[in-house]
Amino acid sequence: MKKVLFYQKDTPKNQIELWDIKLKKWHKNFKLVHLDDPEASEAIIALLWKAPMKKISKLKNIEAIISLGQGVDHIINDINFNKNISVYRIVDPYMAKSMSHWVILSILNYIRDYEGYRKQQINKIYKSRNCLDFKNIKIGIYGIGEIGKVVAKDLNFLGFNVLGWSKTKKNFKFLNSFYCKNGFNYMIENCDIHVCLLPLTKDTREIFNKDIFSKMKKGVCFINAGRGGHIVEKDLIYFCDNKIKLAILDVFANEPLHKEHFFWENKNIVIWPHVSAETNVETAAEQVAKAIKLIHSGKVPENKIDLNLGY
Repeated sequence: MKKVLFYQKDTPKNQIELWDIKLKKWHKNFKLVHLDDPEASEAIIALLWKAPMKKISKLKNIEAIISLGQGVDHIINDINFNKNISVYRIVDPYMAKSMSHWVILSILNYIRDYEGYRKQQINKIYKSRNCLDFKNIKIGIYGIGEIGKVVAKDLNFLGFNVLGWSKTKKNFKFLNSFYCKNGFNYMIENCDIHVCLLPLTKDTREIFNKDIFSKMKKGVCFINAGRGGHIVEKDLIYFCDNKIKLAILDVFANEPLHKEHFFWENKNIVIWPHVSAETNVETAAEQVAKAIKLIHSGKVPENKIDLNLGY
């Protein structure tokens, strides 16, 4: 029976059993093996999330890697990654909706001043607060791929004015689409809420830096659920003390965020532990199982990564 390697960081080993059960509903002719299993050396396919790529590189039979998440930077940006290996990602509607819910929650909490009301409750103060009018707010979504376009569409449905930026020109009825450097700068200078959902590539690494933050309007909200590598952290902390009213962060350059990090103490930063859009085994299993079957049959599944583009 053909072997498929499974590794998911910070996940109990019984998770492999759950994946095995769900995958076997769609394709039975393979066996999942853990990285520590002697049979791992026989695998030609690896299902990975933040795996130790140095160890993976020693498995000489691996021909294809399927990321157990939307992002693939944890694979292709690792110095130990073999560029002769094909990489695929999950495009899961559940994951996109999960991200949309998290972004909407963050935005609504911000514009309705949820934290302000919580503080009033603690002090037994019963009075209204000055909240933002959603009709006058421009929301900028940076990265309008499979996840970003769902977030933008849902925000548009709620009545928000949504702008979207991508590397190449895209046309959607539910948002004003921008591309290239001029489009990026227009959104930076005019949006009230900035939401980063970009893939992490050589072109987007540290795209949010001192020069970019300085161009934003005073009193903006910045939300990052893309990757921690998209921002220069010391630049963000500087502008959180003057121009950025609130930063809501779900991803960081190094995870988990260590206890001495300067983000923890800043009152203008809300920290989440990378939970905005976690992979759901139930909904992802069918897609992953079909990809395994196609690869074992010598065929190419959908959602193959262009290693030159990084997505």
